[in-house]
Amino acid sequence: MKSPFCCCCLSSAVDVVEPFSPDPEPSSSESDPSGVKLNDESFESLYNVGEMLGSGGFGSVYKGTRKFDGKKVAIKQLNKIENNRYLYIPGHPKPLVTEVALLLMMRRKPISPLIIQLYEWFEHPGKFTLVMEFPEPCINLRDYIVRKPVLDEPTARFIMRQALLAVQVCIEHGVFHNDIHAQNFLLNERTLELKLIDFGCGQLFSSDGYESKTYVGLPYYYPPEVLTEPRFHAIPANVWALGVLLYTMMHVSYPFANCKEIREAKIPFLYHNLSKRNNILAVLGGGLELET
Repeated sequence: MKSPFCCCCLSSAVDVVEPFSPDPEPSSSESDPSGVKLNDESFESLYNVGEMLGSGGFGSVYKGTRKFDGKKVAIKQLNKIENNRYLYIPGHPKPLVTEVALLLMMRRKPISPLIIQLYEWFEHPGKFTLVMEFPEPCINLRDYIVRKPVLDEPTARFIMRQALLAVQVCIEHGVFHNDIHAQNFLLNERTLELKLIDFGCGQLFSSDGYESKTYVGLPYYYPPEVLTEPRFHAIPANVWALGVLLYTMMHVSYPFANCKEIREAKIPFLYHNLSKRNNILAVLGGGLELET
């Protein structure tokens, strides 16, 4: 089971930015709308690193503390590997490693509480270090689903509405997350507030779509066109992933077990006590659509 903040996918001397301010003052000399500025202080002088929260094939995430004010943060360390992906984004003359680039895109106004926020980042000879907000208390949505095998529809509706809005905010900021699934959402169990995390598999949004062979999401969430067509598009892929997420919330299992079942797209409803309104739009409350 994946832990909160765990690295599942990735997209070089030290570039850093100042601690993030939710409402940075505009500067006539600043060309980057995300408010990023250079900072020459070292990571070690600014933060204490605590216990590990999770790890994956490309890096690890730790609980941390900012030294000057004791603020709790999540510290994500990404290994520099040969197949790191880099993206050009407005305001930066050099390409940035994917997760940094997309999180900086998401820092541009309007900033959404549904998206995990990057405070600052550091580049070292062998790794990248990302300092992010640490929402507390929280667990990943997959763990919550497993703990709550009988999830009532009003709760599912509340959570799914936030998931859809988080995906829509990404599109509005020019970001295709490309890895929507339950483990990439953090959930506050008390308030049911949701945050989307882990942008390392993402892409800049393109209305022209993407080559299907570049899709890197969780296999259970693959949209059929990735398996049957040469290209896929961000918004249909997002909608499919949200549908799989909704099914998982109501059944505690995936709707499709393999590529053949995904291509056939025959959804097995296991529980007959679900209301007839339990579909991807009605359970969300109706009237919500992802816009191009």
